Amino acid sequence: MSKEIQPEWTPLEIATESGQRDPYPWFKDMRAKGPIRYDERRDAFDVFEYDLVTEVLTDWKRFTRRNTSFIDGAMMSRGPPEHTELRGMADEYFMPGEIRTFSDAFETQAEQLLDETLPPSGTTELEFVDAIAKPLPIMIIANMLGVPTEKMDTFREWSTTLAEAPPELTPEAKEKTEARRNRALEQINEFFRIEIEKREAEPRDDLITKFVRKEQESDTIDRENTVAQCGMLLVAGNVTTTTYMANAMWTFLEEDCIEPLRQGEMPLRESLQEVLRYRSPVMPGKRFATEDTQLAGVDIHEGAKVIGWISSANRDEEAFENPDSFDPTQTYHKQPVAFGKGIHYCLGAPLANMEAEIMLSKFLERVDTIELCADEITPFISPEIYGPVELPIRVTVS
Repeated sequence: MSKEIQPEWTPLEIATESGQRDPYPWFKDMRAKGPIRYDERRDAFDVFEYDLVTEVLTDWKRFTRRNTSFIDGAMMSRGPPEHTELRGMADEYFMPGEIRTFSDAFETQAEQLLDETLPPSGTTELEFVDAIAKPLPIMIIANMLGVPTEKMDTFREWSTTLAEAPPELTPEAKEKTEARRNRALEQINEFFRIEIEKREAEPRDDLITKFVRKEQESDTIDRENTVAQCGMLLVAGNVTTTTYMANAMWTFLEEDCIEPLRQGEMPLRESLQEVLRYRSPVMPGKRFATEDTQLAGVDIHEGAKVIGWISSANRDEEAFENPDSFDPTQTYHKQPVAFGKGIHYCLGAPLANMEAEIMLSKFLERVDTIELCADEITPFISPEIYGPVELPIRVTVS
């Protein structure tokens, strides 16, 4: 896994707290000015229109993901042929059919979590992100990997540290953030190296054991790839799903959807898919240009950062009707790209969808009313993740 300082991906215009809370007016303004803009300060081409964003996401020969992530060496930061074999390590275990076999176990875990979190009756206040959205995803991916569930708090801390941005736009703040990230990365590396060695000595029925066997059979995959693959699943397997659920609850409260959802008048599955379009948990599709090329007639030089803004593509007026309105009943003429597109389409998308549907359906079944206890949402300040860092709510249970 790489320990190099990640280059700056986030434009200054949305690097502030207000910009992270609501970047959509800026995306809309930029789409009106043109499909692409070059930011000399970052040596970056920001891409805003749906069709061009999908081109950036899918054309892995011209726009590579290599070296775009702190967790380097896993499939998300590689292209073919490495990517093909690395994805093959895990692909079969995240297919929709395979994931559905875990649904009963997931439901049981969600019920147990709610038993511990909600009172049998009465009114209580809780922080939705920490109490509801965070525990289930990290518990599930940890169980799949076969790592100790008593280290949940440590896993969440590592994940949050890798995803966060500096609290201030100063060299000192950036240096401190980078130091925390590098330390977290070292700890993740060391943790999984030890776990992998344990599986070599005593194989188990878990993903780490399966990865070790794939590594032993491969001429391409080495130990660092296996370590990176485990770290990637641990981090990506919980941060984005947590944010997905937090964005869903934020949106349902803001749009006054709680009662229609509880009564079955608004289908939860379709509402969650609309949340993914309306408030995508991952904003940028980060790439580097592998060669001098053009995009929509704009010259792009080799080595430049090229960011396909997923959040902008999913609000593009040319791709969606009334894109700034939350409407679970609309028919998509183009599919939202919240989980990416092409060879880097999110491996865990079926798992994230199932976790969100199970957790939120169980939660909505248990509660009678939900109120937001904040005048303004505090965003998770991140170069990648979009959503609230906390969501204080008041619920009544009868």
